[in-house]
Amino acid sequence: MAKDWIANLAQDIKQKSHEAAEEYGRSQHQAGIVTTQGKPFFTTFVLCLEQDISEIKHQLQGDVTASDTIMQTSGPAGVKLTRSRFPWFDARITHNDATIILDYAKGLGVAGDPALDRKTRHFAFQVTDDDTLYLQDSFADNPKRFHQPEDLARQVIQILFEV
Repeated sequence: MAKDWIANLAQDIKQKSHEAAEEYGRSQHQAGIVTTQGKPFFTTFVLCLEQDISEIKHQLQGDVTASDTIMQTSGPAGVKLTRSRFPWFDARITHNDATIILDYAKGLGVAGDPALDRKTRHFAFQVTDDDTLYLQDSFADNPKRFHQPEDLARQVIQILFEV
């Protein structure tokens, strides 16, 4: 009987902290999914970007708007894209843990100052209740979801090439 207060306290802890403990466990599980699936998603995304850029180059071949788009990897988690004209852009894409960040400057004509008027888009990895990984535009009013790497690649190409 002297330890009844401990049993009561333990019961209170179980009741009051149960939901928080379950939520914590779920968030840890989701973080594990992001860690294991985020890198392959980014790798496939980069390959899709490369294919899309190659197809654009092919489609513009021989046109006055043709210009090389240079794609350089900077380690396993970074890509730099540059184009000198029609349209010009300077973009860096980085994968950091639970986000993919697109930092860019662009313009209609020939290359301008890439340090001016830079914009940043953040895409955050999310996990559905059935453990499916996707990316979501973090700061958009009506955030788009990207379930496949090629969908994100298409979005980035549209952002950079549409003027």
